[in-house]
Amino acid sequence: MRRDQREQVQGQAAVADTTRRWTGLLGLALAVGVTYFVGAWLSLGLVTVPDGVAVFWPAAGISSGILIALGRGARLSVTIGTMAATIAANLLGDRNLLASVSFAVCNAAEALIIAGLIERYVGANFTLDRLRHVLGFLLAAVAGTAVSGTAATAAYKLFHSPTAPVLTIWQHWLASDAVGVVAVAPLVIGLTAALPRPLPRSEFIEGGAVCSSRSDAMPFAVIAVSGCFISWEIAAAVAARLISLLLRSCSSIAFERARRASLSLRSANNAAST
Repeated sequence: MRRDQREQVQGQAAVADTTRRWTGLLGLALAVGVTYFVGAWLSLGLVTVPDGVAVFWPAAGISSGILIALGRGARLSVTIGTMAATIAANLLGDRNLLASVSFAVCNAAEALIIAGLIERYVGANFTLDRLRHVLGFLLAAVAGTAVSGTAATAAYKLFHSPTAPVLTIWQHWLASDAVGVVAVAPLVIGLTAALPRPLPRSEFIEGGAVCSSRSDAMPFAVIAVSGCFISWEIAAAVAARLISLLLRSCSSIAFERARRASLSLRSANNAAST
């Protein structure tokens, strides 16, 4: 009887653990997807001629930055979120289904390649305060975007821009995604590294929700890059606005964590007094 009860309890615990794990994976995928979609959808409003490649693709930095920060345990969630967001954003634009799916595969593979190269040649303890790690990050960003750009160029020629020159498509994709990775991924990595302890998946999901709720920051990032070619004064003003929004998002996360810690301490004191 006791053995049956023990096996039943163990089975229930295993089911609960599996449920929590899949809930975390799907929650992270949702947070990545929402944030990636906002960046992708806004980027598709500013494309190059004649191929239609986005001028700036900050979403590439979101997916690769999350993978670098969280490691291989986040691969499935980031892949699902990236592909779903890419397909949705492209279908809302002028892309057909085959082109949207092809670009989704390229974007997901790009993040996996960049994070995989960093993990293999730099190590799991990646930080941005070492020159070797920074150089490794830059090389991985160029390699990942170059590989994804090759496949994306074929997809553009087959499904979207058959008359555009191959080299032009590849160069535009490489520049767009590489700048997005270099500009955005360090923000994601730095936010995680700045925390006093490793970020649990549940809190990372909350952070992603905060960042996605601050979607008004993304237009400023796009305008800032474009403004560099128009006016440095405009770019500086927009960059200052973007930094203030990012700091506000970080402070919201920090405040929520402090509030939880205070509630936990108060509960512990009440339990000890009783």
